[in-house]
Amino acid sequence: MRKGIYKAAVLILAGTMCAGLTACSGKTQETKVQETAVQDTKEAQTGETGKEQASEAGKESAAPKKKVSLVLATNWGEGDSKYNYFYPKFQEFQEANSDTMDITLETYSTEDYKTKIKTQTASGDLPDVFTYWGGAMMTDMVEAGLLLDVEEYFNASDQVKRDGFEPTSFGYYTASDGKTYGIPIESTRGIFLANKQLFEENGLEIPKTYEELLKTAKAFNEKGIIPIAIGSNGGTPSEFFFSELYGQYDGAAKELEELAATRTFNTENALKVANNIKDMIDQKMFPADTVANGGWAASLQLYTDRKAAMTYTYPWMFESIPEEIQEASEIVPLPMLPDADIDPAGIMTGFTVYGFEINKASFEDAAKHDAMVKLCDFLASDELSAELTKSGMIPAKNIEIDMDSQKLIFKKMMEYAQDKKLISVHYTTMPDQDAVNMMDSSLDEFFINALTPQELIDKVQAVLDKNNK
Repeated sequence: MRKGIYKAAVLILAGTMCAGLTACSGKTQETKVQETAVQDTKEAQTGETGKEQASEAGKESAAPKKKVSLVLATNWGEGDSKYNYFYPKFQEFQEANSDTMDITLETYSTEDYKTKIKTQTASGDLPDVFTYWGGAMMTDMVEAGLLLDVEEYFNASDQVKRDGFEPTSFGYYTASDGKTYGIPIESTRGIFLANKQLFEENGLEIPKTYEELLKTAKAFNEKGIIPIAIGSNGGTPSEFFFSELYGQYDGAAKELEELAATRTFNTENALKVANNIKDMIDQKMFPADTVANGGWAASLQLYTDRKAAMTYTYPWMFESIPEEIQEASEIVPLPMLPDADIDPAGIMTGFTVYGFEINKASFEDAAKHDAMVKLCDFLASDELSAELTKSGMIPAKNIEIDMDSQKLIFKKMMEYAQDKKLISVHYTTMPDQDAVNMMDSSLDEFFINALTPQELIDKVQAVLDKNNK
């Protein structure tokens, strides 16, 4: 395992100015003439000398400036894996700028946050700056003209430039008009974990093929151990697991890249994935109650409690993995499906998943503009990104990470990911949020055998067809 400094393998704009200096100079001279005329008039009227007037003016200028009030909204509140790393840095920033800025930090649980932003989008009253998702999640805001093209921010900032980020990380925040409406903060990787201690204790080998997985699942079930801790509640973690399996088929990566344009979900590859998951369900590889044991936290809990031998998760859950389980865990490829074309040992899901967006009206408000730039500089800073890596976050910025300060599971992930081809997921490439929601709810039904594989595919495609403009 490499130690020390790791260069995040995740990769400007130059502006020219002309004629402006002359214009500014003329304006300044004109202002000075006006001030002199006012001073002469005041002396004649009051008898005060220029020195006395200057003294009075100095008192006025010494008066405290009015603070700029801004609202920063996020789901990085208490209970979120990033809170313990984000909040102290935010407090430092808030204190350093307390003389000029009054920042209200609004935090919400993830689902409440989605509802809040949706409501604020409808009313046109978004927070000044807010962490949020891109892709289909920002479509309504873009169409309503509420978000700032981030090129305007980069042009205004002396601290942050576009070339400080991995180039492809902006794809998630780039709309159909070709403009980018968000600053990426977090990249991520999907990982399949196996508790090697449980395997050793039960005399089993970690499976590499689907046939081996079938035998392993049978053996663990006989011992009362859940083979794979994956449920489906609101489509998690089932939706991301579906996408991970999808990458095992020829043409799947291209289908995902072009999904926003083709609006085609009902592919042959999608049906193959659904059929294989159906077999996993029938073979009792997952928890008996996939709804109660669905969601990121509940699925992972089965694994960390040693009630399940394997699980599928993402770095935003690393904060919930105890040290002893990190030690016992091995990151391994998903077993290769029986009809797959691509060896999963060479691929893994990897994509931009989170960042922040800027309220266009607030940024263009002259009274708020400079404070807005400063707040955005904080959120996009190398310092904050480096701190957030301690929660398991992979930065979208090109920064150096001190690997010695990271969790063991993070080190294992970065080591495992080095030679992998990264593939996208449906969550970030689906063209509209209605289709994402339908995929999630349909997977919940599918995992409890309420839908067939074909019905699952058809329900998602129907929404894509209906919303095709």
